[in-house]
Amino acid sequence: MMSWMRKEIIEWWRALLRAIPGRIGVTARKRWYGFHVAKGARILSHVLIYYPENLTIGLNSAITAYCQLNAKAGIEVGENVLIGPGTFIWSQNHKMRDATVNIRDQGYERAPVVIEDDVWIAARCVVLPGVRLAKGTVVAAGAVVTRSTEPYSIVAGVPAKQIGSRVPS
Repeated sequence: MMSWMRKEIIEWWRALLRAIPGRIGVTARKRWYGFHVAKGARILSHVLIYYPENLTIGLNSAITAYCQLNAKAGIEVGENVLIGPGTFIWSQNHKMRDATVNIRDQGYERAPVVIEDDVWIAARCVVLPGVRLAKGTVVAAGAVVTRSTEPYSIVAGVPAKQIGSRVPS
């Protein structure tokens, strides 16, 4: 089979898997989408994953509806992680420094994203390439995370900054 045709069939298959609701959909995505997933993890419907072979999802973690993950450089999701609806997690971005070359012709910068255990990323957040969300981090709704976090920090804003801590003082 021609390479382009095989890729097209895989994309259609993944589109079908993304749309299946409920427990059947969760089970089907875990089994056949192509990412590495631990027991108890859940990926809800309408989650779009680019390069799923570079995505690892830990025990009891959940990715809710309408998220997009670009795992070209790798995305590692730890255990007991909650990723809210509409969140974007990207491990690559366009190069853009050279104003004499069209952005689309400059290629990509890639860096893996690591989300450690017990992290909550609220709704409609953006996590950019190279970020490490440390254990216990909470990312407030709508935040754009451009830098790695400290353990048990609470971050918010655009760009996200630490606004608190989950560690009792």
